[in-house]
Amino acid sequence: MNPEEIEGGTALFYKYIIQHQDQVSKHYIDGYYHVDIVAEAYNQGFKDGKESGKKDFVEEMRKNTLEKFFRRATQVYVLTKTVVEFLNRNKYKVVSIYLDVLAQCPRVIISINDSLLIDDEFVKTSYTKISEMKRIFSELFDSNLDMGLVSSDSLDAGLLKADGFGYSENLATNEHKKARRKK
Repeated sequence: MNPEEIEGGTALFYKYIIQHQDQVSKHYIDGYYHVDIVAEAYNQGFKDGKESGKKDFVEEMRKNTLEKFFRRATQVYVLTKTVVEFLNRNKYKVVSIYLDVLAQCPRVIISINDSLLIDDEFVKTSYTKISEMKRIFSELFDSNLDMGLVSSDSLDAGLLKADGFGYSENLATNEHKKARRKK
């Protein structure tokens, strides 16, 4: 139909629609949106939802990773303290502990006096307990825990820190502080 053949206002309106057809599809008419508007809104919502979903997914992954890290790190500490308490109950003094909980397989160094390393009973007793703790960790996290004993006589805490052992406790100092508090 040719717009000139339509009389009156209808012709003007028809002409207007043809001239502005690209804009008409973007407006709300009689309680409904044109199909192009609905499709555009759907696509934008899908895109926004996808971005939102991606952000939620990344945030959830970050949260789960942090929770897993905290569980693993806490367990490394608990297992280490279990060994220390076990050794203390058996009258063996631990000088310090060093933990690297950021490594794929966490690492623990338990520092003791040099004289204990030549005591066969100590070595047997301590490594039996250490093996038990390593097994527990492995069962919980399907990962290895590297835990061992080292002489405190020539141990360089600075080098250990540089090697990733970011957490340490000087237990000999703590024992000394506890003894002073009792006086």
